[in-house]
Amino acid sequence: MRKSAVCLLFVCSLFVIFGCESMGEKTKTGALTGGVLGAAAGGIIGHQSGHGLEGAAIGAGVGALGGGLIGNQMDKNAKASNPEHLGILEIVDMASKGVPDDVIVDEINRTNSVYSLTSETITYLKDNGVGDKVIDAMLATAN
Repeated sequence: MRKSAVCLLFVCSLFVIFGCESMGEKTKTGALTGGVLGAAAGGIIGHQSGHGLEGAAIGAGVGALGGGLIGNQMDKNAKASNPEHLGILEIVDMASKGVPDDVIVDEINRTNSVYSLTSETITYLKDNGVGDKVIDAMLATAN
């Protein structure tokens, strides 16, 4: 019973980590990296006392939280350095209001916005009516 509760906690934390489209890329990356490293460290430490699975789950949770907080601060710093950055949700909003792709692309270029799109984000954009021309322009900004 105890192991299943730990596994359920771990699975739920994965949904939280990957479930928010408005979460910045560095926040997601930090949470994932922290979760993996925390799980490994927690598993090793927990194994010494006969509680490897519990240690891995606790380590994953603490690591994901810590990594997410650090990544979130990095996202905030990046946004502060470019206050005009056009966010993904703003692009989706513009597309849903019928703003032409050329206008959205011009706005991306004008604001010097930079994106690091994942396949999940691209799917989200397409599912929400953002055109291929806009997505191509966003991909072209990647560092």
